Amino acid sequence: MKTYRKWLNITNQFEGFTNDDLLEVLAAQKEVGDKYKTHFFAMFAQLLCTITENMVNKFGEQGREVIAESIKKYGLERGRRIAELVKSLGKDLTLKNFFIYGDLDSRSILKYKPKIVDGNLELIIRDCVFCNGCEEWGKEEYGKIYCEYVDQAILEGYNPDLILELPARMMLGDKKCHFRYIVKKK
Repeated sequence: MKTYRKWLNITNQFEGFTNDDLLEVLAAQKEVGDKYKTHFFAMFAQLLCTITENMVNKFGEQGREVIAESIKKYGLERGRRIAELVKSLGKDLTLKNFFIYGDLDSRSILKYKPKIVDGNLELIIRDCVFCNGCEEWGKEEYGKIYCEYVDQAILEGYNPDLILELPARMMLGDKKCHFRYIVKKK
């Protein structure tokens, strides 16, 4: 019987993952924490940049245009879905409700400083998980296509009376992103 168990332990080493292996992994993961982990949004950035790079390399300007159109479509759909949620709750499509009911937890992916200027909201962003993900893989050129279109498309899909100006963007070489949300006066 001892020989069989010894043989079984040796066989397990070559045939698969054991319970001991699993316990060792779980303990090591707890010890290591997030040190070697990539934020999910950074992974999204890396995937999008890789797809964009392949499309541009294979199809040139036409590939870039397809990606840009897809990003706009994605942004508009996200905005429409946020608007549907806000309306279903009996609320108005205000900038305040956009931030309350928006679909992205920006607190987990951005470090920003908000300020009110002439009744409009301005966000100064100095650290962005999306930008960091693009930079880690050296694909800023492809990430900037996303940043060029997505935020304005989301806001347009939500409420076209709200305007977003982006006077500075990290993906275009600036040290910060500057979002200026403007409410049209009727």
